[in-house]
Amino acid sequence: MFTDLWVVQGAVDVDIGENPSAESADEDEGVDDTAIKFVDIVDTFKLQEQPPFGKKQFVAYIKKYTKLLTTKFDAEKQVEFNKGVEGVTKFLLSKFSDL
Repeated sequence: MFTDLWVVQGAVDVDIGENPSAESADEDEGVDDTAIKFVDIVDTFKLQEQPPFGKKQFVAYIKKYTKLLTTKFDAEKQVEFNKGVEGVTKFLLSKFSDL
């Protein structure tokens, strides 16, 4: 179903029509034959895994981020935005262990 989401990087088995019996079986050509399979969107957007953090770090991050954003709104929108962020933060904190 979602097979096109995966990308394989590294070794690729390509049949170029050579005669394997004519080649030496123990000959090492120095090719790295390890392949890495990962989700395409991770590679496309250069996403990196973030270290886990607790509720206190999450709340501190949200407060800092909210302060940066509220400066972009006028006074009326700031109040509305802060109410929305407060509600979402409470919801996320209630589900924090599931996330």
